[in-house]
Amino acid sequence: MNTRITDPYTSCPVFETGSFSLRLVRMDDAADLLRCYSDPESIPLFNSDNCLYGFSMNKLEEMESCIEAWLAEFRARGFIRFSIVEQTSERVIGTVEFFTRKLGQGDEQGEAGILRLDLASEYEQADVLSEMLELVEQRFPEHFTFDGLLTKAVPQAVQRVEVLQRLGYNKLERSRELPYGDYYIKRMP
Repeated sequence: MNTRITDPYTSCPVFETGSFSLRLVRMDDAADLLRCYSDPESIPLFNSDNCLYGFSMNKLEEMESCIEAWLAEFRARGFIRFSIVEQTSERVIGTVEFFTRKLGQGDEQGEAGILRLDLASEYEQADVLSEMLELVEQRFPEHFTFDGLLTKAVPQAVQRVEVLQRLGYNKLERSRELPYGDYYIKRMP
């Protein structure tokens, strides 16, 4: 593993898998992302915990405002929202949001990587989910310091839950520190 961490907020990395590229979201992604964020089958699977607004959008202007907010968070070093670009079609099919935060207390305290993975419904498939999660596990430690990965999967996201369990994620119980349900964590080596 690379022990030298490069600052992703200074120079946002671009990642590639066999099928997809991840890069910083751009305003010209709005039309493609609107297809994802207006998809009635996808919306119930999105994680909007701790957000001031939901992720159901019906107008291009709403999507553009959301992208502006995501880019402002990037500039403020709050989180990075990556667009997921399908390499064959060059279409943006969803987003990955990532940031780190301290979790736990005392000796149990560690740095968690918080992952939001939003996909258009036709891509909510085991192979795509595996490809995205494995990319985050393998490449994000080059740019972020974290001891575990935390992500949400609601019960109706059956394939997502199955992939998380297959990859070694464990379901967390609600707590004072994590007052939301349906979270899974994987400890990183």
